[in-house]
Amino acid sequence: MPDLDFAWGRHNQETHSLGAAIAAGAIAFAWKKDTRLAIAVTLAWTSHVLFDWLGSDTTPPLGVMALWPFSSAYYFSNAFFFEAISRRYWLDNFVTHNLWAVAREILILGPMLAVVMAFRSRARRRSRRPGTT
Repeated sequence: MPDLDFAWGRHNQETHSLGAAIAAGAIAFAWKKDTRLAIAVTLAWTSHVLFDWLGSDTTPPLGVMALWPFSSAYYFSNAFFFEAISRRYWLDNFVTHNLWAVAREILILGPMLAVVMAFRSRARRRSRRPGTT
């Protein structure tokens, strides 16, 4: 959802902020009245802001407006964990570059996802045992 800002030409601006993450969580809570869902939405949105901050950005202004609405400053990590996704479809390396960028994201984030899923599976099995709540 944070990348919907492409539709109005303000990528990495207000929607890439903690303020937008909190607003998304509040909307989720207002919609479903579920605190866990609201927290999950807020954390998921915040992770997008974090990952974009850790990525390489090639389109000015560089970085993300992470602290909006409290600040309109852009924050840029210079870490380059994630490759910039090209939107220049006319370039010869468009497909290969973007495939590499996605593969790299999977290589970095895949093991973390596997650990989280293993913990969740273990917790579910434990809660199904007789004598547990």
